Amino acid sequence: MKINLTICGVKELPDQEGKRWTHVVSIWDKVFLYNLACREQVKALAPRAKLLFSFFEDTDDPNHPEAPRLQDVKRILAFTNQIPARAKVLVHCRAGISRSTATAYAILCQHTAPGTEMENLLHVQSLRDLVMPNRLIIELADKVLKRKGEMLLHLRRN
Repeated sequence: MKINLTICGVKELPDQEGKRWTHVVSIWDKVFLYNLACREQVKALAPRAKLLFSFFEDTDDPNHPEAPRLQDVKRILAFTNQIPARAKVLVHCRAGISRSTATAYAILCQHTAPGTEMENLLHVQSLRDLVMPNRLIIELADKVLKRKGEMLLHLRRN
């Protein structure tokens, strides 16, 4: 199943209003956890969409106290597991470069067979001018999706 997927940053959110999103994965820095304004902004642009809010920092260091955790990735993939073929999915983070691209890549891998990782990564790269997927999110998604390291093979080392 090919997913109708859009990736953006917070500054681009106003441009996404009225596009009839069915699902939104909204990723914010941990500091916004109790900030209701960020949630209201997303609810306003996608009033009928199913929404998932996640709060973790953009770090590849698993020892960072605010790093993405296995439960964060499991929660996102559980949310996107049963999306219908006609779904319109928006994934955003602060800049639309790292956390959201990694998450979009994981979602695409979730809905495609093993062996399509490179194709999925190329698709994500076709959606954004700058793509630097968060390696830790991909490592965790690879574990959840049981891809045996295949999701990591085509990533650049920074």
